[in-house]
Amino acid sequence: MQDMLPFQGLRGICAMAIFLGHQTEMFLLSPWGGGQGIIVGLEFLQAVSLFFLLSGIPLSRLYSSRTTGKLETWKGCHHFWLKRFARLAPIYYLTLILNFVILFIICEQMDLLAATTSFVGCAILMQSWFPVSLINVGGVLWQVAVFAFGYLLFPFLSGRIYHWTDASLYGGILTTWLLSAALWYGFNQWIDPKGFGWWVWHVHCISRLPHFVAGVLLGEVLERKRGGGNINHRLFGSLTDTLSFLLLLTAIQAPIVQWYYGLEIRSSISIGLEAWLLPIHALWLAGIVLAYNQEEEELERCSCWTRRVLSFPLLLALGDVSLVLYCIHLVILFLYTSTYAYLTTGDARIAPSIVDYTLRVQTPWWHAPIHWILVISASFAVSKWFEAPLRKRIVATSTQNARTVPPPPTTIASAAPSEKTALVSST
Repeated sequence: MQDMLPFQGLRGICAMAIFLGHQTEMFLLSPWGGGQGIIVGLEFLQAVSLFFLLSGIPLSRLYSSRTTGKLETWKGCHHFWLKRFARLAPIYYLTLILNFVILFIICEQMDLLAATTSFVGCAILMQSWFPVSLINVGGVLWQVAVFAFGYLLFPFLSGRIYHWTDASLYGGILTTWLLSAALWYGFNQWIDPKGFGWWVWHVHCISRLPHFVAGVLLGEVLERKRGGGNINHRLFGSLTDTLSFLLLLTAIQAPIVQWYYGLEIRSSISIGLEAWLLPIHALWLAGIVLAYNQEEEELERCSCWTRRVLSFPLLLALGDVSLVLYCIHLVILFLYTSTYAYLTTGDARIAPSIVDYTLRVQTPWWHAPIHWILVISASFAVSKWFEAPLRKRIVATSTQNARTVPPPPTTIASAAPSEKTALVSST
């Protein structure tokens, strides 16, 4: 899996991009007034798309029907779902509980019935099927909920694409791109928040699962490419570095556009890029994998700078806790801002209600580094002392229970050929 090691660093970058985007848009005051953050943040919506797209690729490697056969039985599927549950559930439900408790601290008008209903809806992952504005106690947890449905779908998808031709795989990726682009077009045609386009784009299982499926299809393509040999690693390295530069340009346009044209124009362009750039993202991720040259990397002379950057130890460490960082960053930011409001105004309530998070108090821009330290430190602490131990315990307990179940009695009809001979001779 060394060829996919940069994906871990990329997850760290994606989690940080989303965190910085929320930080600068919601919690920081601009020194120039107008309520705009000191830095608006890069194009963090692309980070959301990349999360889904790159998650499917390692799954195809680890559970490919072509090479492993791990998901060819219900027992194998059950074990896969168990491991995914252990990965998502601890931090998901911890964050959901914290979000619910924080509402009582930060909201000026608390609607207990609405909050409880929203909490129950998020507990059963319903916010992934409805616009966030309708079920919002979960906050950013909608993405984790969509991952859960993607993981539920994966064993059924993996067993079928094994038989697909290369042309069918490429056609599937193209189809997911066209579907994503069509949803974006619908959003722009019916820009009214009550319109169909806004509804469809924000029903996340419809708008985001195509990216996850595209990642799974891309993973199968890469597995076939790896097995075929004759890969020009330097060519893919150069292509990947070129695409990295182009994607960086699309990212830095976001603060410039918002600075001159406002948030609505920036948001429209952001969602458009998120949909239209799926083929470029897929080619970029494929290039990261195919640029891997074992001999070069063992000598630390990797010719692909993208792989070098994404393999920095700090980014790899952030990638290791990316799920935790993504989930809890709003919890830390709300608590910090609420504490700041209490110390400066005597009132910790900073949001009008659970459906309106326009904060009445924001922290000065120079508090940004404090946010970074708190969020990153909390992510490592929660991962080390809560998420990772609980995940391992869930998997270990379930595995131990499975081993304690006595195997069914062996019969001649169900025995292997060598066992049949032994059974017959013993009788």
